[in-house]
Amino acid sequence: MEQWEIITLKLEELKLDVLPGIGGRLWDIKIHGNSLLFQNPDLIGVSFDFNDMAALPTRSPQFGFPLWGGEKTWIAPDTLWSNGAPFPALDSGTYKVTSQDGTHLEMVSAVCPVSELSVSRRITLISATSWRIEHQLRNHGNATRKTGIWSVMMLDNPARIAVGMDQPSSFTVFGSDKGLVSLKRNCVVIDCSKRQEFKIGLPNPDGHTLIKFGQDGPWLKCSVPAPQQDDQYAHDHPFEVFNSGDYDYCEAEWHSPAQNLEPDQELRFVQSFQICPDGPKTQTFSNCKELISCMS
Repeated sequence: MEQWEIITLKLEELKLDVLPGIGGRLWDIKIHGNSLLFQNPDLIGVSFDFNDMAALPTRSPQFGFPLWGGEKTWIAPDTLWSNGAPFPALDSGTYKVTSQDGTHLEMVSAVCPVSELSVSRRITLISATSWRIEHQLRNHGNATRKTGIWSVMMLDNPARIAVGMDQPSSFTVFGSDKGLVSLKRNCVVIDCSKRQEFKIGLPNPDGHTLIKFGQDGPWLKCSVPAPQQDDQYAHDHPFEVFNSGDYDYCEAEWHSPAQNLEPDQELRFVQSFQICPDGPKTQTFSNCKELISCMS
């Protein structure tokens, strides 16, 4: 498969573009022809040497890896990455398509020579407004590895992101979020409407995240399993938001609980997505009424 060969899953007006050749990415979400995910204009279609990716152009030299775009599976914690970059075999390598039909695509990476992990990703269309992403890690090494699955989705800006909680709080990881993070009565709203680099960590007690693109939508909900009392996270929090100061994108980042992954053991994490192209409908987002109110 060519590096830039796209496979599209389509149901009515919903299209999911997948890029197996570069990290098995969900490259874009399109609804009624509108693109929702960021694709780096400096890298689209560029041929690259897998062993010399530092030569690729970037407007964010502070990050020593290519910012391709789309949504992908990273490995947490990032403190165990080599040279501050996601494992290249998993982030930029070719994923083999292992199963495919009109409504799903399943891919698997090579075994990373550094982490000794492999990643499997299955993307499944559920309806014309919903889909599911299943991430799976396998430890091919001989030692136990504490790790977590980290789904990173690069969203076109401007976007607003809301997470509900009884005692709203956010935790700065780096940068300045001044003026862009609002703690409301029962939620936190992050306004990624301008280039201002920051990253924050957030609780996600009910497992729901609501994203609004632009002034009028569409709206996107992501649901993951709600954290349990004994869950621990590789980055301390189950959800993070990054906003770029160099490109017009922000990131919604979901974490699975961290686990001591034994040799040959697997870790699985599932996300369910639902989209409303023309405004949130409470009957569709029935468990997000307070979030809708916060975002209005």
